[in-house]
Amino acid sequence: MNLVFVRPEEVDTVWAEVAPEFGRVVEKAIHGEFTTEDLYRLARDGRITVGVAREKGEVVMVVAFEFVFYPSATAVNVLAMAGRRLAAFMHRFLPLFRGFCKKAGADWIECQVSPAMERMHRRYGFATVYRSLRMNVKEESC
Repeated sequence: MNLVFVRPEEVDTVWAEVAPEFGRVVEKAIHGEFTTEDLYRLARDGRITVGVAREKGEVVMVVAFEFVFYPSATAVNVLAMAGRRLAAFMHRFLPLFRGFCKKAGADWIECQVSPAMERMHRRYGFATVYRSLRMNVKEESC
């Protein structure tokens, strides 16, 4: 399995292969934050980075991430990750990705995940820091 980060000018060459994977994430785990088309546009514009892991030429995992600049820290926020070989991907690439993020000046890697993904990510060294809450301001409540 190899992982390649796609440059903005290369997004069009891989999008047909990675869009279905991101589409599954958007359908199952995203709650209105972005669409597959948003990921495409953001990647093409260089605002996020897309990583593609292939095995024997076939896409097995995709990841989309962005740098977030807080006043006193820099984070790498993983927006979406999908595929069929998650455990193998994490074992093989998380140490390398962590090193990449550190070298790029990040203080941590962060992500918003479901409770099931939270349990899985804990196996790889992630820790719960905050609980994410929402209040819909478009609908009447209270």
